Amino acid sequence: MTARLAAAGIAVLLLCLIFPACGRRGAPLPPKATAPAAPSDVRAEARGNAILISWIRPTRNEDGSPLRDLQDFRILRASGPSEAGALGPLVPLAVVRAENPGNALVQDSTYVYRDEGGAQGLQVGTRYRYRVEAANARGAVGTTSGEAIIEFTPTPPEPTGLTAMPGDGVVDLTWQAPVAANVVTGYNIYRATLPGPFGPQPVNARPVTETTFRDAGVKNDTVYAYVVRSVSTARPPWRESADSNQAQVTPQDFIPPAPPRGLAAVPSQGAIGLTWIANTEPDLLGYVVYRRALPAVTANRLTESPVPGTTFTDRTVRPGVTYLYSITAVDRSAHTNESAPSAEVEATLP
Repeated sequence: MTARLAAAGIAVLLLCLIFPACGRRGAPLPPKATAPAAPSDVRAEARGNAILISWIRPTRNEDGSPLRDLQDFRILRASGPSEAGALGPLVPLAVVRAENPGNALVQDSTYVYRDEGGAQGLQVGTRYRYRVEAANARGAVGTTSGEAIIEFTPTPPEPTGLTAMPGDGVVDLTWQAPVAANVVTGYNIYRATLPGPFGPQPVNARPVTETTFRDAGVKNDTVYAYVVRSVSTARPPWRESADSNQAQVTPQDFIPPAPPRGLAAVPSQGAIGLTWIANTEPDLLGYVVYRRALPAVTANRLTESPVPGTTFTDRTVRPGVTYLYSITAVDRSAHTNESAPSAEVEATLP
């Protein structure tokens, strides 16, 4: 009997070790609330009379699980004089819905909120600190969040008279410096592929100091729009002006290939064979063969479509007739640019 009681006691002890709640009294503990992770890459950028706050939407919760119930973002702001060490307390500024927000722009996973400072506006000479937190549908707010601090300085004047000149795979921009150019340290150039928004970053690596810029990062037959902004700071984040006027342009290839070289004609049995040296243009489509029979002065096209190689055999010749041949080169552009003709060569079928 004693052995049976001892065995039963051991069994109960093992069950309590496996199930820790064994022997406890009271209601079960509620599951721990899971909050979204912090928005990443929080930035603040002064633009005109406003500050743009941007961040990237989180995809996971703080515990690493997938985030499936993101509800909104809470933006908080603190401010204080630039010369002061500490800023004031963070206070709620705005709530931005995660889906279809009416007070922010969304591109891919990036959100942008525009803070204009309310009725009094933003104050020059003031530092602003922003924090962005994410909340789910159950109201759980992430305990950690990204933040950005920026000093609001005077807005530089914007450039004027922006013009864009298209070329073959390039766009040349020219603009006029603002009247108060003494506060301007450089210019940033922004490009949009229409239809579409301007990029979040300028196409130039650093502000340019001249009032001209060549953009070689474009494709032919694509519509682009440009704006230029003045810069008044020596290092990022750049304090930029409002946009200049917008200039639209479509780069195109109007440059034909070079005339082919080395054309030779060799008569053979019932035909005349042509050979030439290949052109080196990277966008070359092929070659067009032309022929005229003496005493004609106008050449006729022999090939309906461009010849891809550097040889051609003319089997539509007659013995005893003298023929003069020339060829042109054609590129792959939308305009199918054709070169000037090569030098003529003469051949007579025996």
